[in-house]
Amino acid sequence: MADAAAVQDPKCALCGGEGFTFQVKDHRALAAPCSCTLACTLCAGSGRVFLKDERGYEALRGCSCGRDPRRLALLSGLRLPLKFLDRTLAIYRAYSPAQARALLRARRFVDEFVPGAGGQRALLFCGPPGTGKTHLMSAMLRELAAQKSVRGRYEEFFLLLSDIRDGFSKNLSSREWLEPLREVQVLAIDEIGKGGKNREWEQGILDEIISVRYNAGRPTLLATNYPRPGATWKFAAEGEVGETLEQRVGPRIFSRLHEMCDLIDVTGPDQREVQHDARQARDGAADGSLRGPRPARG
Repeated sequence: MADAAAVQDPKCALCGGEGFTFQVKDHRALAAPCSCTLACTLCAGSGRVFLKDERGYEALRGCSCGRDPRRLALLSGLRLPLKFLDRTLAIYRAYSPAQARALLRARRFVDEFVPGAGGQRALLFCGPPGTGKTHLMSAMLRELAAQKSVRGRYEEFFLLLSDIRDGFSKNLSSREWLEPLREVQVLAIDEIGKGGKNREWEQGILDEIISVRYNAGRPTLLATNYPRPGATWKFAAEGEVGETLEQRVGPRIFSRLHEMCDLIDVTGPDQREVQHDARQARDGAADGSLRGPRPARG
């Protein structure tokens, strides 16, 4: 594939050299080609080029400028949370050794992922709210789709349960809702363990998803706010007693997670609080510079 740097300006202010941007429509993020790709000298803005394969035959391929329609469709199909559309591994800030290790493992997963190959380990990120778990998973899906044409999908577990209930009310069969989750190459499920009052039904849904992914040999990215047994930190939602992940999902599912996943602790300061404090400090400094120095008291 041609070198993207040879056909577009890597310093494009709109896309940062990626060749695409996200546009929000009807609460969904759709990937669109950046205007800088119109100047591509290889595809002339079409997004497709003829390249020779290993046998010497010419085949129509996606251009590396970023305008490739298939690549844009993969990025749109990720269903990333709107707040995390611009998240990459390069901008993830590690405020603790645990977060630094989690970042390295996420980067290794992306670098070593081979589309179509089996044997990739699933990952389970465990950590309190605000430590960057959703950032890591969103960035991994984004980079896999953009760099390796991997079909991924993000799901927040509680909202997924709501969609499944809605499907059942419309006579949707188990196979109809489960098959899309099985087929996707990399599935990310956020906030496992979070649920409502019907815990047995919720655990059954999670068990089906994990089992069908495991049997298909496709890796899953998982994240939870609940600690593994023996962890030094605790989490409890409002009105809840602090529980471990094993208590939330049950011994059977927890055992399966141990079998298929690398469990990665993502602990450290709440990044939302850190960023909030930094914004307040910047705003305070700006206000002070606008007001000018305070008069001396005497």
